[in-house]
Amino acid sequence: MTSATKTLAIFDLDRTITVHGTFTPWLLRIVARYPLKALLVPLILGAMIGYKLKAISRKRLKEIMLGLIAAGVPGKTLGAITDQFIADWFPERCRPGALSAIKNHLAAGDAAMIATASNTVYVNAIAAKLGIPFVVATGTETTPDGAVTGTIPGPNCYGKDKLDMLTAAIAQHGLSDRKTVFYSDHHTDLPVLLWADEGIAINPNARLRAEAATHGLKVVDWGLP
Repeated sequence: MTSATKTLAIFDLDRTITVHGTFTPWLLRIVARYPLKALLVPLILGAMIGYKLKAISRKRLKEIMLGLIAAGVPGKTLGAITDQFIADWFPERCRPGALSAIKNHLAAGDAAMIATASNTVYVNAIAAKLGIPFVVATGTETTPDGAVTGTIPGPNCYGKDKLDMLTAAIAQHGLSDRKTVFYSDHHTDLPVLLWADEGIAINPNARLRAEAATHGLKVVDWGLP
């Protein structure tokens, strides 16, 4: 079978593969290791209010959260925290249907990719844990020893930016001749769901469920762990 007849299976991460979002729980693991960082939580709450009021962007909010909680943690320590986080979450907090889909795609010889707004600082390790070779995610600037600076180089991998980053990555990795299947739970991924050869709504939120009905997207329940 040639690559032209095979599939590129693209998975959103948060609430598609996992049951819950991962960014805040990952940050909370750092707070658990460094309890004094909890004193910075009111600043994060203020930034969240700023985001809700549209005073700052979603990308800037994430930079503030990374800068306050993750920046300054030695790279080796951050790696150990991330490893433990992944050990506790995967597969225990993953949707059974997601794990089956990943396994089936890989067994069929399909290419697999995670495309997520979550940050590369831990998503790359999640992808390795799941056996997924390709990742498109929000960048995370790090120092040579692996510490986080708090800066996000490039766009936040969200909405239309996710589609732009995804199509660039597909071309970069020589995957353009494959059929694309995209799985996601959230309406902000509608640009990618409609772009893909097959877009599938996984346990969709209310707005995506309505959009799926409008656009004729398949809706699938991948269950709970």
